[in-house]
Amino acid sequence: MKKIGIDLLYIKKNEVSGVKKLGEELVDGLTKIIDDKYQIILFIDKDMEKYYNDKYPNIKKVVIENRLKKINIKYLNRILRLINKKSYNIIKKEKCDIVLHPYVTFDSPVSKKINSVSSILDFNPIDIMEDKKTSKYKILNRMYKKMIFKTNYIVTISEYSKKRIYEVAKKYKGRVEVIPSSVQKMIKSNSNIKDILGEDKPYIFSINSFFKYKNQITLLKAFNIIKDKIPHNIVLVGRPELDSGMSGYPEIMEYIEQNNLKNRVKVMSFISDEDRNCLFYNADLFVTTSTQEGFGRTPVEAAMCSVPVISSLDTSLKEATLGLVNYYENSKDENELANKILEVLNNTPSKEKLDSIAKKLEKEYNEENIAKKYMNLIDEILKEK
Repeated sequence: MKKIGIDLLYIKKNEVSGVKKLGEELVDGLTKIIDDKYQIILFIDKDMEKYYNDKYPNIKKVVIENRLKKINIKYLNRILRLINKKSYNIIKKEKCDIVLHPYVTFDSPVSKKINSVSSILDFNPIDIMEDKKTSKYKILNRMYKKMIFKTNYIVTISEYSKKRIYEVAKKYKGRVEVIPSSVQKMIKSNSNIKDILGEDKPYIFSINSFFKYKNQITLLKAFNIIKDKIPHNIVLVGRPELDSGMSGYPEIMEYIEQNNLKNRVKVMSFISDEDRNCLFYNADLFVTTSTQEGFGRTPVEAAMCSVPVISSLDTSLKEATLGLVNYYENSKDENELANKILEVLNNTPSKEKLDSIAKKLEKEYNEENIAKKYMNLIDEILKEK
């Protein structure tokens, strides 16, 4: 029996990000397609033990404590030299034929001594830095190179991200495979919009963390231009990211205050999956203004709900949405976006067209389809050994 290890150590308690979904959807997909020739072993953080025992009762789990909780940039080199020896040694002891790392962080226990496949999704921490001459940029750039060279096999989620891997590590000779993350169609929720928003008015929806590069401020500026021409409000959902040093949340709240938009803009942070799904399905329009994405999950999710979508064209977003939605060219041009919003709201695509787009995306990102791509790669790698 071949053992497939899956490193979910990066998933911490109360984690609600897209990378959590990425790891779990990979597990879900693989368990649906593998036969009894394979055994899956999950490596999980101690804080997630009960959660994963409940979620995956029939899958073997190895619990690892004392993972690094925070990384100080000053000591990054030292941390990477140590590479969390305890985690590495425990994983090695399980004698997996291959270990998948669905999301690699700087302290992930990746090594060529273990047959590892690293998923490197993007380089956002360095790509969003305006000043490329700072010591922080140079340190992070160097650490990303080390992260790339720690394995002979890398999976990334878009052709855009594959290109960036070779730009960051020009001499890398390993294999880079493009396998996008699976995206499950959301289950329609029994939640009530009036209960969630306190009103039942038409709205334009956007959900993303409130990092500056997600660029929600441009959506607010565009809305401010056309607010008297449409009955819609704006609903923004995301984590404030106030401790990141890159949060756009304060600027967003200040803009709403200064432009008297409190009655037209609803900003929300930590909501349930049911309420999130309800907001997706009931939106008249979804907008993403992001300037930096390794993939771009949320516009895909929205389009799968048969909702009209407007997306910026930056980085991988057109690739992720298969060129099927509406786009505007200059991600920070509020006038262009305002015109595009009016255009889409005044010419709403038919239900048949929206359903057709949803079906194409569902087929492309079906978790079993993505899992089969991983299994093809796994089989090829194991034959090489």
